[in-house]
Amino acid sequence: MIIIAFVFIFKRNGGSQSNENADITVNQGEAGKVVIMSSLFPWYDLAKQIGGDKVEVSLLLPPGVGAHSFEPTPSDMLKISQADLFIYTGDYLEPWAIDLIASLGSDAPKSIALGEGLAQINNETDIEDESENIDHEEHMHSGLDPHIWLDPMILFNIAGRLTQELANVDPVNIDYYNTNLDAYRQRLENLDADYKKTLSKCEQKEFVYAGHYAFAYLANRYDLQYEAAQGFSPDAESNPQRLTQLTDIIKRYQLNYIFAAELDNPQLAESLAQEAGVKILLLNSAHNLSKSDLRAGLTYEEIMRNNLKQLSLGLKCQ
Repeated sequence: MIIIAFVFIFKRNGGSQSNENADITVNQGEAGKVVIMSSLFPWYDLAKQIGGDKVEVSLLLPPGVGAHSFEPTPSDMLKISQADLFIYTGDYLEPWAIDLIASLGSDAPKSIALGEGLAQINNETDIEDESENIDHEEHMHSGLDPHIWLDPMILFNIAGRLTQELANVDPVNIDYYNTNLDAYRQRLENLDADYKKTLSKCEQKEFVYAGHYAFAYLANRYDLQYEAAQGFSPDAESNPQRLTQLTDIIKRYQLNYIFAAELDNPQLAESLAQEAGVKILLLNSAHNLSKSDLRAGLTYEEIMRNNLKQLSLGLKCQ
């Protein structure tokens, strides 16, 4: 948790406005657009998909930076204060958000925790193991798993929340936002259907990930048996015992591949792959992008389809 000691001496976009009027008065950016500040990439991309040419969206998290360890700087607070709408996951991922908004006082934008009440996996909840063969007792979890966006149908629900909030901030364009919502929800349903179709025809269901425990929601959604080298808390680390367990699982199920994060240091994955005699496939947890991918306009949907290709190869899907 950060302690905020930064004094704002300016007014936001031509005049400060109270939160109680934020649902009917818009601070407009370039060409009259609604200014949105997003904490993470999934919400940044979602705001662009729903808001279209009526919004101006910025990403608070710098490219390549992990979400768990991020804390905003005074310049970040300035950016947030200049927005009409600040969107974030919830206090289980951005514990600084509530205090930051409170510290801004009358300069605070309207804000919404898009993932409130949606994180269900915690240190007492694990992936159901129908085979009763994979050891799930050493995940080193703590708190709620925040990676809710990796289940497309959770994002389906979040899209509705964001659309409603945009309609409150900018009621003139409510029909435009609802039209975009309907189109995007259809694409999410198609994405979900493609995942189900592809992953239901795999020779293997065991999924070993040499990184933080980020893919539990995806695994739950598509009935995969998921193991990770590290927990999902920011200070979670792997250990020799855990790597030995994963090596045993890889050999027991005769896996040919393990998976690793695109933005992580590859040393852990390379060590595990060498020990187990397997190859590495890369996955993107979609919480953030590299600078080049952000510039190229990579979308959440594209990330998820790339992940599906990698999973299909690694799990020997027909």
